[in-house]
Amino acid sequence: MATNGQKLSTQSTQKHIIILGAGITGLSTALKLTSNRTSAQCKITIIATHLPGDESIDYTSPWAGADWSPQATSAPADASMREYDKSTYDTWAQIIETNHAEAEEFVPEGAVMGAKYRTICLSVPQHLGYLMEKVREAGTNIIRAKVDVSHGLKGVVEDARRLAMESNKAVKEDNILALINCTGLAARHFVGAEEAAKLYPIRGQTILVKGEATMDRTYDDFPASSIEIEKEELTYVIPRPGSGTTIFGGCKQAGNWDSKVDEELNGRMLERIKRWKLAEELRSTENGGEFEIVSSQVGLRPGRKGGPRVEIEGEKKVEGVWVVHSYGHAGAGYQSSAGCSEKVAEVVNGLVEL
Repeated sequence: MATNGQKLSTQSTQKHIIILGAGITGLSTALKLTSNRTSAQCKITIIATHLPGDESIDYTSPWAGADWSPQATSAPADASMREYDKSTYDTWAQIIETNHAEAEEFVPEGAVMGAKYRTICLSVPQHLGYLMEKVREAGTNIIRAKVDVSHGLKGVVEDARRLAMESNKAVKEDNILALINCTGLAARHFVGAEEAAKLYPIRGQTILVKGEATMDRTYDDFPASSIEIEKEELTYVIPRPGSGTTIFGGCKQAGNWDSKVDEELNGRMLERIKRWKLAEELRSTENGGEFEIVSSQVGLRPGRKGGPRVEIEGEKKVEGVWVVHSYGHAGAGYQSSAGCSEKVAEVVNGLVEL
């Protein structure tokens, strides 16, 4: 039987991992690390400015649709993204009931072609809350704080280490194994000029309406019109299971930082959904046949030229800590979340075993 002294010694030598960010990427990564046999030997600390339940233009995850809708192409450059998406689908399918009846195929008037497949839709607030609950149950230490990014990556490592040590006396300067950067667009403030230049917002705008649509529908590449801006727009209907609501969208406006709702865009989205009868079951007879709008919102997807960055920083430690990046997932943060976190776990496991 171990003595108290032995227990304290084991605790003091336990490796610690810091995760920056508590969006879909940060929380999924934390959950994966705590459930993996090797990385579970480490104590996890999440440091984030925003947590589930918060609403901020700087906190992208709450504004997502979100459904599993592959965006990776068949090109060799998208091989990793395809793997992330597949792994995430398999993971989600294991934790939900998948024996729902097949929905009838629906082809909007004027459509040239379409594809039907079994997908998975999420109620974003509920899913973020679920992940938060799971990582807390696993003993993850969660710190709400803003890390100082004014001194680059080295400064971020130093400040994150300070916060972790102040929050938990078991964290020592020499037992922090790695810092995992899951900060999305905020990474541009400390990853260096060359890498920061690859990051850009992809503005999205959605409408939340009452009622749950019977199926997930996306209508893209619709015929060009006199409105040039429609080239950045698409139309989708994503039910949020169990919430009694559905998300209408949307747009993908690269480089647009505007956080204000564009009412004209809302009008075009609603008009197309009505025109193509994408959510007729949600029209309210008590509301004159119109949709009952709950809210409208804007989110900034974390775009990155070259696709998501999921890798270790160079070949050396930064201020005595390994830095692992996982950001730049654009509009695929949810659908690649489980698969991407598995990749991070592989990297971290290699560091644990060094």
